[in-house]
Amino acid sequence: MPAPRVALTTRATLLAVVICVLVLTLAYPLRLYLRQQSKLSQLVRANAQAQTQVDQLRTTVGRYGDQAWVEDEARRRLHYLKPGEQAYLMPAPATPPSTDEAHGGASAGDSAWYGRLWSQISAP
Repeated sequence: MPAPRVALTTRATLLAVVICVLVLTLAYPLRLYLRQQSKLSQLVRANAQAQTQVDQLRTTVGRYGDQAWVEDEARRRLHYLKPGEQAYLMPAPATPPSTDEAHGGASAGDSAWYGRLWSQISAP
């Protein structure tokens, strides 16, 4: 009876070795496959985002064919006027002087570098 037990153990060991070899043989290609699938899903998401942006840009470009939209944009952005219209410009409200300027000098952070340089040169 001991001989069949040894044969069973030998067969089990051989089967375990074959399974280990198969697992090790398939592990690297499986890892590459999973990495490629991950990269593919990232590219699909990036492609969908790019397609959304392209659709938005096409919509924007399509607006340029509408004369009313172009006129509105020229008025709003470039301050264009139609012939016969008058534009009224309001002066900017005067800002009160800061406390440093009110006391006779500008602070070092408020004036430009050339102003500070000139004030240092012209000071006695």
